[in-house]
Amino acid sequence: MACHEIDAQGLVVRVNPLECALLGFSAEDMVGRPIWEFMALDERERSAAALRAKLSGSEALTRVEREYKRQDGSAVFLEIHPRLIHNAAGEVVGIRSFMVDITARKQAEKELQKQASELVRSNAELEQFAYVASHDLQEPLRKIQAFGDRLKTKCADSLNEAGRDYLARMQSAASRMQILIQDLLALSRVGTHPHPFEAIDLHAVVFDVVADLESRIEQVGGQVEIGRLPALMADRLQMSQLFQNLIGNALKFHKPGQRPVVHVRAEAAREGRFGPQCRVIVEDNGIGFDQKYQDRIFQVFQRLHGRSEYDGSGIGLAICRKIAERHGGSIWAESSPGAGAKFIVTLPSIAAVPARQTEPHFVGDHLNE
Repeated sequence: MACHEIDAQGLVVRVNPLECALLGFSAEDMVGRPIWEFMALDERERSAAALRAKLSGSEALTRVEREYKRQDGSAVFLEIHPRLIHNAAGEVVGIRSFMVDITARKQAEKELQKQASELVRSNAELEQFAYVASHDLQEPLRKIQAFGDRLKTKCADSLNEAGRDYLARMQSAASRMQILIQDLLALSRVGTHPHPFEAIDLHAVVFDVVADLESRIEQVGGQVEIGRLPALMADRLQMSQLFQNLIGNALKFHKPGQRPVVHVRAEAAREGRFGPQCRVIVEDNGIGFDQKYQDRIFQVFQRLHGRSEYDGSGIGLAICRKIAERHGGSIWAESSPGAGAKFIVTLPSIAAVPARQTEPHFVGDHLNE
């Protein structure tokens, strides 16, 4: 390991061959010169002040990173582990430093930072494009719908069967376009129009979502069971969007002739990168999907089924993923064809104990308030 020693004035008094080889200087070149002279220009003044403070005892010795300059002028980043040197009387007479070359790591970090900055910029541009484009599309679409409705009201009797079919197709396409625009706006707003996080009772949020879906539940003859769910620090509106999409999909993709049953429950919290986390699971008995499409289903406009089989824009799960990631969590799915699907969302929880210690709620056959 590269190593050198400096005296109480910061002058190099000893340097080992590994450091000489690392920097390209001989020991004769380095001994007797201030150690900061071998650092990058913008590091020298700060490093000299820090070394004097450490030698005087006014600043503790800590691991630091410094940019040095090799003899050929190229940069080398070193992680420095300093130790005080004492004389027989116990007085501080210098510092011995062990050096680790971290140049490759610093270059990798710099490249990652550059890529992250570029990704943030690119995402911001895409969000802005989706938001502006969706707004610009609203006005002509409203006119198509308005004149289509007027045509149907005033001229339907004068149209032949083919004309009425054309009109119905036009109105159906306009309706699908409106849904697509609304979903694009919802996707862009996850990042551009967020609400602040607040303490929420997820059980109450999901209960309200299921209440909003009650007509759809009755239409398909389904049942939704809500287990005990935790308290979260979250954007309440986005949590509603997240579970509206997941539960709505679970009801939509049911097997023909079989009543859909959806279970929403939470598993015990665990420690994550951002503190305690819980896993919220939305599980159904629907048609399922091949696990190889696990990544595809969370991408924008990706559909596993034709529009004639199941309606939708193919944006809902992309919104779910974006919401989960904004909350420092994640989402993934487990499924197989014909065996239902299980969507697992990790979210930051306030505590490991669920917020409401109640019996599960059922929506479908009966409802327990």
